[in-house]
Amino acid sequence: MIIDAHVHLFPTKEVGKEVVETIKQQSGCDYYSCGTPEEYLEDMKKAGIDKGVVLSFSPDHQLKNMNFWTVAITRPGKSKPAKYPMLIPFVSVSPTMKGKKPLEELEHKLTWGMRGVKIHPIAQKFAPDDVRMKPVYRWLVEHDLPITAHSGKNIIEDEYAGFGEPNRWLSVLEEFPRLKLILAHLGNGFWEQAIDIAQKYKQVLFDTAVAISQIDSDTTLDDNEAVEMIRTIGADRILFGSDYPWINPAGDIERIKGLKISQNEIDGILGGNAAVLFNLR
Repeated sequence: MIIDAHVHLFPTKEVGKEVVETIKQQSGCDYYSCGTPEEYLEDMKKAGIDKGVVLSFSPDHQLKNMNFWTVAITRPGKSKPAKYPMLIPFVSVSPTMKGKKPLEELEHKLTWGMRGVKIHPIAQKFAPDDVRMKPVYRWLVEHDLPITAHSGKNIIEDEYAGFGEPNRWLSVLEEFPRLKLILAHLGNGFWEQAIDIAQKYKQVLFDTAVAISQIDSDTTLDDNEAVEMIRTIGADRILFGSDYPWINPAGDIERIKGLKISQNEIDGILGGNAAVLFNLR
């Protein structure tokens, strides 16, 4: 089983195009597709991916709409199956979101089948250790649900860049030692901080998006560095993630398959570890 733990999707090609083009203009970061579910399904088939974790997040004024769309496309109706049952929905909250408060939004989307939370501290402009997020972390622990957070450098550098440093999670993990945190991008340039957290907090997981990839970026590890990172953190704590639609998942899968690690470790990273996390076995 292959599970892509880091996917971003958009309701229409027009919406997706606007998002990826805007980011390209701001950062120079190119993209692979416009990120519609239909496009991703085709790429899933080509790459042999069985499940994809859709990480929904957006600015506050669009947050609830994106959350609603993400759970709606993965939720079966009264008389019809889910449109995209192969997708696992994560929703997002922020301490400054409009309308429903974070816990109200989580309770509502839980009834619709959401399986976790996604935050991007830099893009959403709040620090992981913001005291206003404590009720969210407490709720996640009580419901035994994971949270995926962008970690490390961001493609757009601004005054909020420090919110991406893994160390901003230290006090959170100290207070909530059972929080199922997934640090995206393996720390994305802040490798030592990621390793320090991995050694102190054994429940923390990491995903490979950008860090172990076919692309050539400032925060993409070479083969030796990738193997060393896997060995240091533990292959059983690392999840394959593509960061679709910016990256073609097929190429990243092949990159991981080519690393000098055992077949069991490859199988775990590509899907086995996520299958355990989401009780898919």
